[in-house]
Amino acid sequence: MAFSQLVSRTGRRCTSQMALGGRSCCSSSSSSSTAASAAAKPSGLQRQLLGGAGAASAGAALLWISTPARADGAAVSTAPPFTMDKPKFDQSTFYGRLMGMYDYIDPRTLLLTSEDLKKSQALLEEFKKTGKKPEGLTDEEMWTARKNVEVSLHPVTGEELFRPGRMSAFVPMNVPLCALMLMANGTKQVVFTQWLNQTYNSINNYVNRSGASVDWSALLQSYGLAVTSACGISLAASSIIGAIPALQVLGPFVPYLAVVAAGSANISFTRMEEWNGTGVSIVDETGKELGMSQKAGQLGVAQTVLSRAVFLPIAPMVMPILFMKVLKPLMINKPVEMVTELCLITVCISGMLPVALSILPQKMEIDVSKLEPEFQGLKDASGNPVTKVFANKGL
Repeated sequence: MAFSQLVSRTGRRCTSQMALGGRSCCSSSSSSSTAASAAAKPSGLQRQLLGGAGAASAGAALLWISTPARADGAAVSTAPPFTMDKPKFDQSTFYGRLMGMYDYIDPRTLLLTSEDLKKSQALLEEFKKTGKKPEGLTDEEMWTARKNVEVSLHPVTGEELFRPGRMSAFVPMNVPLCALMLMANGTKQVVFTQWLNQTYNSINNYVNRSGASVDWSALLQSYGLAVTSACGISLAASSIIGAIPALQVLGPFVPYLAVVAAGSANISFTRMEEWNGTGVSIVDETGKELGMSQKAGQLGVAQTVLSRAVFLPIAPMVMPILFMKVLKPLMINKPVEMVTELCLITVCISGMLPVALSILPQKMEIDVSKLEPEFQGLKDASGNPVTKVFANKGL
């Protein structure tokens, strides 16, 4: 869950008493015949919850994969006219940001070969030269070609991105990481899984860097800070919970706290120049640059911490815990429990994390009263007072 530029990633995971040697929240139900009988007969409320969840999931899946069709059976394209000047989806709306994020993490692009990417590049180059779609291609096919290139190739160097570090690998990489962190039990396992997660985050940050080169010193310092924070919080929180029996109910949430702490520290360190240095560039409604604002940088970093470090981990690290508590009477053995838990983690990561990343817009609208004195009292080209400015939040 890490990237100082466009997206990242991301915190994550399931249910267990971390580093306490206590019983896992995913442990199987009692082996007694009474418990087995109870597990085999879900209550009316549980049946309603399961039925409702199943219907909702099925409906969502059908809605997601269905494509409108004409009376003659041909597919109806709902794609907007293709352009290279703006995104496919309107980024000023939550729905547009959400659809764009789902597009961005589409794991199917991991299957593209170098030849596939060259073909997509060729289509885009032809469009740039002629201003028109190549003969016989639809808008949807051109948008797909653009997506293939943007998620698979570095925007500056043009080189293919390392597959495990691509955003399209976000879900398949984070499902096992989530499961490992939340099922870890004991000091060694906790430290190893937190280290593994932060190592992946650093790889993700490197692969998705905005420039051709990378400041290795800053990257390694950020990596060390994130690992130290994650492991330290996990071990300290586990020790406190172990010493105070009344707090043991919070045991499954230790991984969430660790990821929040590590993510916050990572973002704050890698973007220190924005909130404690030169700040970020701000522009007026016409796009005219007004200067650099440290207060705007502080607001951008704060929003990024909120969306990435706090909101992001909730879906894969908190929701599965709550669902598993409801479904626990139905878990007849440990294998069924583990499969159910992995399915919940997968659904939460792929379905809810894009929602968390889409809540706050990339482009911040800021009232000038919240900025430095030099940005107050400005006038635009028409002589009207500038009351609001815009800045890039980052993700």
